[in-house]
Amino acid sequence: MRKTSLKLCGFTVIMGIFGAFLRWVQNLNVFEADTGLAASHAPWSYAVAAFILLFAVLLFVIIRKLRDLDFDLDFPEVYAKGVPFVRIMAGFVAAALVIGGVLTLVRAINISKSAFDIILGFFALLCAVGASSFLVSTAKPKQKNGGVFGAVTTVFFLCFWLIRAYKFSASDPVVWHFAIRLLSIAALVLAFYYIAGFVFNKPRPLATLYFGQLAVFLCLIVLADSYPIGEQLITVGFIVQTLLLSFTQINGSRKYD
Repeated sequence: MRKTSLKLCGFTVIMGIFGAFLRWVQNLNVFEADTGLAASHAPWSYAVAAFILLFAVLLFVIIRKLRDLDFDLDFPEVYAKGVPFVRIMAGFVAAALVIGGVLTLVRAINISKSAFDIILGFFALLCAVGASSFLVSTAKPKQKNGGVFGAVTTVFFLCFWLIRAYKFSASDPVVWHFAIRLLSIAALVLAFYYIAGFVFNKPRPLATLYFGQLAVFLCLIVLADSYPIGEQLITVGFIVQTLLLSFTQINGSRKYD
């Protein structure tokens, strides 16, 4: 199943890179330099929207073709096969979240003076511990403790991040400034909600893969936007973690007899 997992994750990354390029071009050509307003009916805006919709449909078709795979439905077995360097990746994810959280705290204290940003920074540090413990626990058969803690802290962090992102964008009249950002975080919330389903004995394998890959795609596009570097690093951490979990989920599956 390694070939299948590489194809799916590779397809998502390549499409995400193209989506980020389209978003970068949109940012250069659609928004007015003086006011920041978006030009009405701009072709690049339609191109970005159409590309996102195209990927969502193609991904749905691809995931449906995986219905003939037999996935492990227990945690950590579902994520336990095929990645010997999981501890290294857990360290990378934790480092991205810690550095992102620290930079968010520094920015909140020195620049934004926002209580929401201060809380977001602290939660990112807690989430770093949860994310790393979740990944490390996948290499420990029959041990759910790290998975429970990691799943709960990650979903809690993402829900707060979504609220904070909405509050930050609520007064912005230009939907294109924040729409993809909100969609990317919402997709992460759904992805880790379904990932947590394996921990709490409510597995939905195909839904987990769909929203995980959709979240990676949208997060890659968001990297083309101008957001605080702390949040960008947090986004990178979630891209790596979600890709790794999707890869191992498929890699550990089997064809039905």
